Amino acid sequence: MLPDQAAISAAVRGTRWHDVTVVEATGSTNADLADGVRAGDEPGRVLIADVQTAGRGRHLRPWSAPAGTQLSISVTAAVPAEVAPRAGWLSLVTGVAAVRAVREVTGLEVGLKWPNDVLLAAEPGKRGGKTAGILSELATGPGGALVAVIGTGLNTTLAAADVPVDTATSLQLAGAGDPDRTALAIAYLRHLDAGLAAWASDPAAARADYLSACVTVGQEVTVQLPADRLLHGTAVDVDAEGRIVVADGAGARHVLSAGDVTHLRPA
Repeated sequence: MLPDQAAISAAVRGTRWHDVTVVEATGSTNADLADGVRAGDEPGRVLIADVQTAGRGRHLRPWSAPAGTQLSISVTAAVPAEVAPRAGWLSLVTGVAAVRAVREVTGLEVGLKWPNDVLLAAEPGKRGGKTAGILSELATGPGGALVAVIGTGLNTTLAAADVPVDTATSLQLAGAGDPDRTALAIAYLRHLDAGLAAWASDPAAARADYLSACVTVGQEVTVQLPADRLLHGTAVDVDAEGRIVVADGAGARHVLSAGDVTHLRPA
């Protein structure tokens, strides 16, 4: 069953989300909304697809799942000129919204691996790992208005045979039964609306919210850097610009805006 468009629209009335559409299939929800931005659509649109045939994750990695096994949801949000320098925080704020929605609806233990991988804890007899990916992009509307297009793919009932990599999982595999995608969409959109408000008006609060959800800080990590370099150390902070701070064995601090992070022990 598709997420309930009418129920979601009613539940998010009063937030920035004024136009909710649920479709059976599309190429990419992000691409569809970005096209709409360029054509003059107002920010505040939500597009949910049961299936994406050309979904993308970070670094243009494919992101797909069988019908009915994922919540694939994209939104558009205005990026005022005064907060545009903080646009890098958008995907981190989105990660916090996804974590809070999963906790609210399923009760599972969940956190964020920097920057925005939604990780489920490994419970006895259950499968932990990454259950969601987030892609935040910027599009320009008529007149130069900057709009964020933010996509999230949350694995809900993906079976073990369909999980793309060993480090991935779904809410069902982690012990959530058959989670309600309508409830997840509503909780996510409400938390994202609040997170975006904090991002625009109170960046310190938005950072505090992120740190409360981040399971990378305090972890021993390996970070894959360009030119096949590896950095080993301890993640000690995420700074005001959303960059991870890693202290190496000699005590030197490395501030990184990008890199694939691996936790060296379970989060």
